[in-house]
Amino acid sequence: MSASICTDCLARLRITKHPLTFTSLTKTHASPFHSSPAQYKSPLLKKKVMDPNKTVASRRATGVRLKKKVRQKINIPAVGERRAARKRIVLSNTNALEVYGMETLSVETIGQEESLGRMMAFPGELLDQLRDSQAFKTTQNWNLFRRPATMIRSETLDIAKNVEEVDKREGKNVKYLVTGERGSGKSILMLQAMSMAFMKKWVVLSIPEGHEFTNNTSFYAPVRKTSPSSQDENSLPGEQLYNQSHLAQALLTRAANANQMVLSTLKLNHLEQHLQDYPKLRIKPKATMRDIALLGAQDATNAVSAWKVFWKELNTAGNNPRPPVLVAVDGVDHWFGLTKYRNADYNLIHAQQFTLIKQLTDLFFSLPKTPSPLLNGGLLLYTTSGSNSPKFPSFEALIEQIQATERGVNPKSPEFPLQDPYSKPDVRVTSLVSRAGGISLLDVNGTSQFESRGILDYFARSGLLQKPLSEQLVSDFRQLSAGGIIGELAKLGARVKA
Repeated sequence: MSASICTDCLARLRITKHPLTFTSLTKTHASPFHSSPAQYKSPLLKKKVMDPNKTVASRRATGVRLKKKVRQKINIPAVGERRAARKRIVLSNTNALEVYGMETLSVETIGQEESLGRMMAFPGELLDQLRDSQAFKTTQNWNLFRRPATMIRSETLDIAKNVEEVDKREGKNVKYLVTGERGSGKSILMLQAMSMAFMKKWVVLSIPEGHEFTNNTSFYAPVRKTSPSSQDENSLPGEQLYNQSHLAQALLTRAANANQMVLSTLKLNHLEQHLQDYPKLRIKPKATMRDIALLGAQDATNAVSAWKVFWKELNTAGNNPRPPVLVAVDGVDHWFGLTKYRNADYNLIHAQQFTLIKQLTDLFFSLPKTPSPLLNGGLLLYTTSGSNSPKFPSFEALIEQIQATERGVNPKSPEFPLQDPYSKPDVRVTSLVSRAGGISLLDVNGTSQFESRGILDYFARSGLLQKPLSEQLVSDFRQLSAGGIIGELAKLGARVKA
């Protein structure tokens, strides 16, 4: 039988005297600096099996456990809260001194010559109506005094006389275009006119900021063209008009809240016609004019239709008489140029293409021989803006031409002012010159020495001006305030300390 190993292999084996050693497959780890011999693990030992139900405690950190920082939730203001805070009006200051002996504004005292230069306080029942009309402005320093008051100036007496004439003569209309520098008191003059109208039980329609109609912050929609006969005669041929329903809603809201007592007593004269023309309004049979205003104030989709019904009831003859109307517009110079709104072709829209602006502009610029714009009489008081006035050369030329007409300058005379030849004329504005008859231009600037003293005396009695009031001090203040500009004079009176 042959061997499984060849003889050559056996011949290669060498016989040695030293014992054989076997190397382990796994390396033995021993410290290189230790002198003890390495011990090998016995291969006969049984491996330990881990119990799956038994958990091994993990190594935990021995440091200080810190709590997680919880993020504080930021209370975001509700919708409209920031605007309400920005437009908040404070009319009294309990820290101010009480001015004793100050008269209260009334129908009898506001038009008297003896009241010139005096400060008169607003009655308490009138403040809510003025608030609802947004007659107070945030730039006016009402929060410095104990009680809101106003000074009677020469322009106030002029307006008061015309208000008395309108109240006596039925159907008389008075138009005022108030201009002046910044801080000259144009808005205060409008506030005084609104106070007269409220005390006379008139219907007051106010637009506190004219630029809200042109700064592209409100909804607008094109008016559907029905027929060529429906086109406004004062509009350009083929011109597209637009409605601003939210601004009409705001106008009706102010009218309904400020004239609540008056409008609640006025019944409708043309109910059947309104039901046929505007069936979506759902006018009740015994509705009053305040109900019509509330229909537009509560829903913007009905605001334009409700405004048309409201205006028709005010200026159309009927069985129920109507009181005079005061239309007050502040910042009217924004209505005589291009706006920030754009049409379908992305071209800028002119202000006179909006129906509400055009209606109030045509009301102001009406021909003298045409029927009265206000059937029952009233006052149209439009003021320009001094702090936020746009640059419209055609409107500036229009004001200069009205001034020249009041002085008796013939339009064909070479002295008659014309627009700058290097500026592009606006046809919509230049055409208003022929319809500017009957407009009284009231230029409001600085106060007189007597009126300035009345204002500074009120500041001194309220504890703001802590210097002895003298004629020299009044003269110095008038010089520092550009000749008695009432806004600058009020700043100086509140700033100077002893």
